[in-house]
Amino acid sequence: MTYKTIGIIGAGVIGRKLFDYVNGLDGTEVAYVLVSDREKYAGDTVLAPFVIDDAVQALERRADLVLESATPALLSQLGPDILAHSDLCGFSCSALADSAVEEAMHAAANRSGRRFFVPHGAVLGLDGLRDGREQIEEVVITTTKSGTSLGQAADARGVLFEGTTREACVRFPRNVNVHAAIAFAGIGFDRTRSIVVADPDTKAMRHHIVVSGKGLEWEISVSSQSLGGVTGSYTPASAIGSLKRILGRDTFANA
Repeated sequence: MTYKTIGIIGAGVIGRKLFDYVNGLDGTEVAYVLVSDREKYAGDTVLAPFVIDDAVQALERRADLVLESATPALLSQLGPDILAHSDLCGFSCSALADSAVEEAMHAAANRSGRRFFVPHGAVLGLDGLRDGREQIEEVVITTTKSGTSLGQAADARGVLFEGTTREACVRFPRNVNVHAAIAFAGIGFDRTRSIVVADPDTKAMRHHIVVSGKGLEWEISVSSQSLGGVTGSYTPASAIGSLKRILGRDTFANA
């Protein structure tokens, strides 16, 4: 599908990278960049002309594709309305842990024939999880970050959570999008197990995934340095890679 207009929700680290990439494309235009406070970006001469802080006005522009990189709450709120007219890529995929939200997304996409993309974000191997989901029996993902990156006290240390990924998405909605993507691609939010660990001595964001099942077993470890907040240094590059595949601009795309 050819996307002539692209809307972007959020102008943080990932949102800005997405904007810069889309704004440099030939034949594709940025429809809007939706933020909570447009005045915050008034001094940015490149971004400011595209910034809007009215969600209703933004959605009325009916971009061909919308890229959400804000919060799970905003994806939950706007996702079904976006899918009525646009394809949607949601980076805050922990929103899907709410079964009502997931059902609303599916229903909206089925009615309109539009597509919802779940990017792999800061982790690897979602294609393997999806391909092997009938054989996979257990998935455990352990994330280790500083307490600050997890929204906790800077000196927090040790296991903060262990349970289902659905529960983890409720407890740490902005910090476990990797867990949500793995659960969505693989054996689901209730069968995937999440462990969240705080380490005050680390500046890295580490994800360790252990997968086992009928005749198979593998482990994936990913680590990247924090860019501040909840974003690691690999994630922006990952976001651009996902967008290139959606746009069909990755010449050597994986199948």
